[in-house]
Amino acid sequence: MAEDDRRPDEDRISGLPDHLLHGILVDLRSVRAAARTSVLSRRWRHVWTQIPKLVLFHLHDQPPPALFMISVDAALAAHSAPAVEDFGITLPTDGPRVPACRVAQWLRSVSQRAVGGLVVFVPSPTGMSRLASLFAPIVEEELEIPSFGAATRILLTLDEGWRLRLPTTGLFSALTLLTISSARVKGSELSSLVSTQCPRLEALYLTVTLCTVSDVSMRTDSLEVLSFCVENARCLDVVAPRLEQLNVSHDVIEANISAPKLAKLAWRGSGVYDPRRHKFADVGRCLRLLDINETRAGASLLQRFDTVGELKLTILIEKEIFGYQSFLNETKVLPRCETMSVSVVWNYHGLVPAMVHLLRSCTATRKLFVALFSSDYYNMMYRCPMSCPCCLAMNCKTDDITLGSLEEVELSEFTCSQEELEFVEQLSRCNAAVLKKIVICYKRRPRTPLTKEVCEKVRSKCRSNLKVEFYTTSDVLRRVPFD
Repeated sequence: MAEDDRRPDEDRISGLPDHLLHGILVDLRSVRAAARTSVLSRRWRHVWTQIPKLVLFHLHDQPPPALFMISVDAALAAHSAPAVEDFGITLPTDGPRVPACRVAQWLRSVSQRAVGGLVVFVPSPTGMSRLASLFAPIVEEELEIPSFGAATRILLTLDEGWRLRLPTTGLFSALTLLTISSARVKGSELSSLVSTQCPRLEALYLTVTLCTVSDVSMRTDSLEVLSFCVENARCLDVVAPRLEQLNVSHDVIEANISAPKLAKLAWRGSGVYDPRRHKFADVGRCLRLLDINETRAGASLLQRFDTVGELKLTILIEKEIFGYQSFLNETKVLPRCETMSVSVVWNYHGLVPAMVHLLRSCTATRKLFVALFSSDYYNMMYRCPMSCPCCLAMNCKTDDITLGSLEEVELSEFTCSQEELEFVEQLSRCNAAVLKKIVICYKRRPRTPLTKEVCEKVRSKCRSNLKVEFYTTSDVLRRVPFD
């Protein structure tokens, strides 16, 4: 039939094949909206029950809290697609509490059909519900999950009181990504899952608490990324020939890591790295990334590697002479790095002497990024004794520092404080022949707004051939050039 011969009231969409209609309903991003299309005509009555993606429900499109569990039961009973490419459940923030056993029942109902992603999200309480939760005892429940043989991605963000019971039999044959957050789990079950039940697992992200203080052992030929933020872990034992990225948080008493391909290492939290207790076997002395969340905790780790592509340091310097001397000792030997990123979070001894000390190790550094989260706040709260090394004039001068490779400098969270201006001036005085530009990202909602006068004040501290660019941060955290 020619296009002009079609009747004006003809329903062309209903004439499309099912797989195209399924795509249209999936694009609605709402199972409730998809189900409502069943009232359009007899043709549409069961179309939604065959869509390959089943998300129950988005936060902006949830049923009334009192009807949530009934709505999920009804949707699962009606849905009959042979394969579910994406399955997700987001529990309501208010209303009747959804028990873990009910969630387990929903997971069992789709375990044989799930062939793609699986998401369970238990949001943190808000408003009055959050206030009530602070005084209410933690309700301990068990969430038993079945094996998902064909699922490729599993992301579980649970209630901190839930005890996640992992299957002791069955394979997660296709699983490549696993994330578990805010749950309690047995170390032995976690070890068995990774070592024997996930033959294709490539990325594992854990933010959990072990039920008791225990060991975790992982022997895997497939794992490439491991983020281990686990409380109550006594010993972490990893044998992973393909592991390239390792993030360790919390205080792991012992660690034995065999990862010959390790390229990115992040040591976070307050747990102090001790080479006698934390051993890296088959790991060379070069990395692409070394991220030390606290110099006190990672001082020995800084000396473990000779060269890194990017070195990230978080600076926290305690009060008194001992605090500053400890910082000097912890950072006296830094690996040779092409990029250095420094976050000044907590510093009682002034920005300039601390940064001048670090600059002396930047002879091969091409890019320098400094985040000035509290450049002068702690200095204003505490007056360092004049006998502290940070007060010596020689420790604040940069005339003898050569930064022959430095090409790019970026200062973020800038407020134009006196200390920051002095640091810019000292940085400009370094022998950095190839440095042509400094980028300054002004702090969002600062006490002193960024004006042209402020810009000129900063530029007056720099040598004449050094270009200084200014940016502000919008409400959506996007950098905006300041003219």
